[in-house]
Amino acid sequence: MEPVILASRSPRRSELLALAGIPFECEPADIEEVMNEDLPMDERMAELAYHKALPVFEKHPERIVIGADTIVYIDDQVIGKAHDRQEAKDILSHLSGRTHQVMTGVCVLSKDRKETFTVTSDVCFYDLNEAEIEEYLDLNEWQGKAGAYAIQGCGCRFIKEIHGDYSNIVGLPVAKLSRLLKTLKND
Repeated sequence: MEPVILASRSPRRSELLALAGIPFECEPADIEEVMNEDLPMDERMAELAYHKALPVFEKHPERIVIGADTIVYIDDQVIGKAHDRQEAKDILSHLSGRTHQVMTGVCVLSKDRKETFTVTSDVCFYDLNEAEIEEYLDLNEWQGKAGAYAIQGCGCRFIKEIHGDYSNIVGLPVAKLSRLLKTLKND
C-alpha cells in the first residue's frame, strides 16, 4: 500500500502521523482558507479540510489524501494565530482561567470514498499572571500557533485539564484517523 498524502505543511501533523506509524508523504494544498459562515462550526471545519484535500487528490486520484484544519475558539469566536507579541499576550490573557475548544476538521479522499469528520477537545487553562505570560512570550513559541500557545511545548504549563483527544489539540486526531484509514485499506 502506498503512503497516504498529507495535504498540509504542518510539522505537527507530520510528527503525529509519524508517531502513529502511518506511512505518508506531504504535498501541501495552496488554497485560500475561507470558512462558510452559514454552516455550523463543525461542518465549516470539515468543508475546509475537504477543500485542502481536493486539489491534491485531483493530482493523485489513485492515492489516499488527507486534508485537515484546526481552530481554537472561545465564546463562539475563532482565535487565530497572533500577528505580533501584543496580540499573543491579549489572546493568552483572554484564555487565562477559562475553558476553550480546539476543533479539527479532517477529510480523507480515496478513489471510492469521501470521509469527513470533526473532533473537538476542551482545554482548561490555569489562571495566568502577567509574568507567566511574558515569560512564555519571550520563548517565541506562540508564533504561528492558533491560540498563541503550543500544548506540545512549553504551553503545556498553562493546562489545568483537557477533555478529549490530546493529538487533536496538537493538530490531528490520529486515533480516529488511523481507524478510518484501516477501513479504507480494507475496501
